[in-house]
Amino acid sequence: MRQRTHAFSLLLILATVGCSGGGSKPVAEQSAQSTPPEVPPQAPVAATSKFVVLDEKVSDAPIKTQIVQNIVVEGVPTKAELETEIMNRYRAALARRGFRYHNPATNIFIYVYGTREQARAGQGLWIGMIGKGFGDKQEPRVTISQDRLVALTQKPEERFGLSEAIRKLVYQDIASAEDRGTREAMARVPDSRIMEQVKLENQLQGKYKGEIAREHKLSDDQMDKIVIEGVTKGWPAPLKREGN
Repeated sequence: MRQRTHAFSLLLILATVGCSGGGSKPVAEQSAQSTPPEVPPQAPVAATSKFVVLDEKVSDAPIKTQIVQNIVVEGVPTKAELETEIMNRYRAALARRGFRYHNPATNIFIYVYGTREQARAGQGLWIGMIGKGFGDKQEPRVTISQDRLVALTQKPEERFGLSEAIRKLVYQDIASAEDRGTREAMARVPDSRIMEQVKLENQLQGKYKGEIAREHKLSDDQMDKIVIEGVTKGWPAPLKREGN
């Protein structure tokens, strides 16, 4: 079956792309390995937060040696503190040896999340990251999601007569409604009748989102603003269901 990206997903993708311009992405592996440049130590920054490694995945194979760390911060770091922490962890990973196939590791990715919920979601909801792929010859730069970092400092407030906790549930319900409408339309109308399928998809999504709006007494504009708020603050969305 054909897979399509609906409006909710587009907002999520645009937000992620918008805050990841400086990060390196994995690239096609090459046969030769470049020597990493010598880099000076990062200037110390007074620590106000604690960074905890949730998990580390290390893979060592002929094609690449990769280190991936997922970290959560306890407290609210400053931008400078976050950048320093990420860079220091990157350089520590770059300095590691003892691998069978590549020394140092050819691929290194460090992700820092503002909450454990964001880290567990696995939806690119980091507040800061750095990445080095096989073919990257220059030292990568730290990328910060300024919106998500700022969100850590904001106190939950009521909007549209709803608490932030309820708005998070509405945000998840909207994502589920769009996913449900897409799945049901694809199950009922074959891809060979794509225009009819898209029409039904829009009708079903509108129906299910309308039910959410009526339940919480929200206008379409308020529903859209909740989606934008959720994407901006990095609220995890429910995972899409596979199949029908």
